[in-house]
Amino acid sequence: MTNADILRIAMEQHAIDANCSPDDFTRTDNIVVISKPNENARRYLNLPFFCDLITYGSNIVASVDERVFDFVQKYIDTKYPHGCFEMPQIHHLTNEFSRYGFLPCYQAEYWLPDVDILQELPCKYETRILEPNDFSDLYLPEWSNALSQSENRKRLDMLGIGAYDGDKLIGLSGCSADCDTMWQIGIDVLPEYRRQGIAAALTSRLAVEVLKRGKVPFYCCAWSNLGSVRNAIKSGFRPAWVEHTAIEKAKALEWNANKHFSKEIKNDNDFWSTLDKLVSESKIVIDRPKGSRHPKYPNCVYPVDYGYLENTSSMDGGGIDVWKGTNGDTIDAIICTVDLMKRDSEIKILIGCNEEEKQLALPNNEFMKGVLIRRDMV
Repeated sequence: MTNADILRIAMEQHAIDANCSPDDFTRTDNIVVISKPNENARRYLNLPFFCDLITYGSNIVASVDERVFDFVQKYIDTKYPHGCFEMPQIHHLTNEFSRYGFLPCYQAEYWLPDVDILQELPCKYETRILEPNDFSDLYLPEWSNALSQSENRKRLDMLGIGAYDGDKLIGLSGCSADCDTMWQIGIDVLPEYRRQGIAAALTSRLAVEVLKRGKVPFYCCAWSNLGSVRNAIKSGFRPAWVEHTAIEKAKALEWNANKHFSKEIKNDNDFWSTLDKLVSESKIVIDRPKGSRHPKYPNCVYPVDYGYLENTSSMDGGGIDVWKGTNGDTIDAIICTVDLMKRDSEIKILIGCNEEEKQLALPNNEFMKGVLIRRDMV
């Protein structure tokens, strides 16, 4: 199997995953397609995608939900596709996707072997080939990268290489049959045995064994995980593609918590906490309920309960404006407005507004424009 064969197989599989043509990944123009389920896709993917951005270097292929087709098409309309995977551009995705209950989440660099340099690297410890029947007692936290952690994926673990200090397993590389043609490699080494070349020895040998079985080994890591990046390079792998995937917000926050990050980093002195304090210490007066008309402009009907915070002051001399929705009492956004008739600018606080109510509250007429700032995007 040549490097060209390996790259072709990867692109063919990606075309199945993304619902596009393999040739799309080698074009110079960016492509947006509608994502669809496919029984031959990589088995860990949750299809259809809401948004999945893929680049092999020359362009971006975006596989998306039809609701964000136009937005993503504009987002990737650039001569610098790599910038779409970086800050601050990613904030645009967060802002748009949160409207639908999704967040940008997974971003990783994927590696393929360079068969011109790939070779089994030496290991000072004994190494052994492990088959699926050897894995039953190894589904432990210390081998969580090498072996699948979910019950429904354990059946996909096909092959492993273990390093032993006597009878003690000190390092393990394993691979899962993520699709029919490609097996993904993961690696773990016990902390006290690291920096001895064990990871590269196990990764390289496993890659060679996978190729012997007619499959393409591939490797994945965050590009900020420099230890894993160095291991990939030393083991004979080279960067092939980058992929960025948006998932449901609840799942993204759960994933974040499972990685020992806080679901919500709170700062008692930040803008939103201060706004919470102001609202909690104020009486909300709804003087223009839903369906009522503006006292000066009777053609203007309020689509959501509208009022103000008592004993506060805004630019127009009245209380700070409030839109009160039907979805609880949490401050979830503000609207910043510019009014050409009054020649002023104000903020309006949105409390418990669902997505439809947020959009109804957002002014967009000849004289007044507004911008919606969501709490979960800052």
